[in-house]
Amino acid sequence: MGLLQLVIGVASVAFMFMLLVGPHEGGHFALAKLFGVRVHEYSLGLGPKLLSALRGDTLYALRLIPVGGYVRLAGMEPGDYEAERGFHSRPAWQRAAVLLGGPAVNFLVATVIMTAVFLTQLNSEPGKVVAVIRSGPAYAQGLRPGDAVVDVNGRRLTSQQDIRQAEQAAPHQPLRLVVRRPDGSLFNISVTPTYNASAKTYLIGIEGAPLVGVGDALHAGISFPVQATGVIAGGMVELVRGRIPGGVFGPNGATGPIGIGYATYQAALQGLTSWLTIAAILSIALGLANLLPLPALDGGRIVVVVLEAIRRRPFDREREMQVQRAGLVALLTLMAVIAFFDVQRLVNGQFPGMR
Repeated sequence: MGLLQLVIGVASVAFMFMLLVGPHEGGHFALAKLFGVRVHEYSLGLGPKLLSALRGDTLYALRLIPVGGYVRLAGMEPGDYEAERGFHSRPAWQRAAVLLGGPAVNFLVATVIMTAVFLTQLNSEPGKVVAVIRSGPAYAQGLRPGDAVVDVNGRRLTSQQDIRQAEQAAPHQPLRLVVRRPDGSLFNISVTPTYNASAKTYLIGIEGAPLVGVGDALHAGISFPVQATGVIAGGMVELVRGRIPGGVFGPNGATGPIGIGYATYQAALQGLTSWLTIAAILSIALGLANLLPLPALDGGRIVVVVLEAIRRRPFDREREMQVQRAGLVALLTLMAVIAFFDVQRLVNGQFPGMR
């Protein structure tokens, strides 16, 4: 691996964590500001400060370790619970909105990313080729990814099915194709379909690109969070029910920052589209994880807000803080355990994508 690849890979991991955490904390920050909650600090990264600036009553900071970030709101620390512009001074619905702001922005970020990705795949040519089987007859005749089949047996293509219908109509007869190269030049070839055992039919060995318009790209981007949520939530349920081989700490189990970093690194080496797709998936996963009703997570704090609204009186703030701290310790312990198994998977070559 060259030095440039290493630099790109490492930079992609650092930027990935900033892309996940920065907007998440920004969601909390924006809603807090909207409802008049004082924000003591908005920080990207952890550890010592690299850069900082005080604007109004908020400190904005960039810190050394690019794997996290946080927002410090008034009223959420010992001795500050009764702050005049504190978090707890606001109505329940506003406090819930501030807590939901982080996960909501994660979903929004995923939508924007995938909409941009799908917009790069606009295609109005029904015969555009995205893949060619090397052992197939089309490849032997010079067809390559990026080419576009314009005409089959003298008939102009109007849909991808035109090629399939021609392959099935005369499986032993050569197809006369007019092909356009990416530079716009045209050439003619004759390709005879051969039997494909896996598909159990006669094919010339190409895969066409779907027709994608602007409306299709927008719809796919907007619906992506819904589809990804279903897949991720389904995987979590399967994990809890013990249906994933190896369980939580097995090769296909839970993964932490180290595993995320590895997946990000590999995606970056494959190209920007792969990296952006991983970023969108991880953004959804982060949003969902933070909605879990567990102490130290946004979901756990939302449960507190809801229970207080139902019982119409607040909990003891110091006791609540103790529960949150215990939850944070448990979460950090779990992350450390997962990190150990992430390292073990990487060393043993068991991480998904390595086998």
